[in-house]
Amino acid sequence: MLRGMNRKGSPSARPFRAQRNLANLILLMAVGIGATCQTGCSGTTTAASKDAITNPGQFGPSTSSLNLGNVALGDSKTVSVSFTNSTSSAVTILTISISGPGFTAGGIPSGTILNPGDMATLNVTFTPASTGSQTGSVTVTSNASPSTITVALQASGVPAGDHLATLSWNASPSGVAGYFIYRSTNGGPFTKLNTTEDTNLTYTDSSVAAGQTYSYAVTAVTSNNVESGYSNQVTATIPSP
Repeated sequence: MLRGMNRKGSPSARPFRAQRNLANLILLMAVGIGATCQTGCSGTTTAASKDAITNPGQFGPSTSSLNLGNVALGDSKTVSVSFTNSTSSAVTILTISISGPGFTAGGIPSGTILNPGDMATLNVTFTPASTGSQTGSVTVTSNASPSTITVALQASGVPAGDHLATLSWNASPSGVAGYFIYRSTNGGPFTKLNTTEDTNLTYTDSSVAAGQTYSYAVTAVTSNNVESGYSNQVTATIPSP
């Protein structure tokens, strides 16, 4: 059970209200902490969408944007976005193009035909070549209306380190825009790790230091910027050296 936190060290001092129970999150683990370089960051996850982007009678994506979060140099991360044909006739995907440094896409060949009700999944991968934030986009053209669909992309390359803390959690049962991840070091106050909501259900913290103990919690936020209280907390002690 999640509760709002109104005490020193909370990311915000506010009571938990009934309408904010949108984020019944459970942090499943804070493992993947290892002494080898960034082995825990790779993998495929499905992005949590704000709402169903595809409207009845249209062909469209499950989300209008993807944030792949932090990815260490030398590693990669993959998330997926689905495209659903909600029209009454077959839709042919004509072209798929991707832009932005480090971004690649695959899984839907050009010429794919989706009958009414069919869905296709596109995998988007980010492999940073340098540190810093990167943006890009995926553009899909089809014979549907509108004929062009664009999904915005965002990710950040971070320095490779000796240790990782990898978090995962269950999705909120209510529609949310994304999640904020908070971290406390050696029992200190919580600080927010991501400045914009993360739509994924995993987060890799590659900025941990050997010998330190970290506690993590997650909140969910709606498209109206209503933020939940904390999830339960998990603690990870980083090996030394």
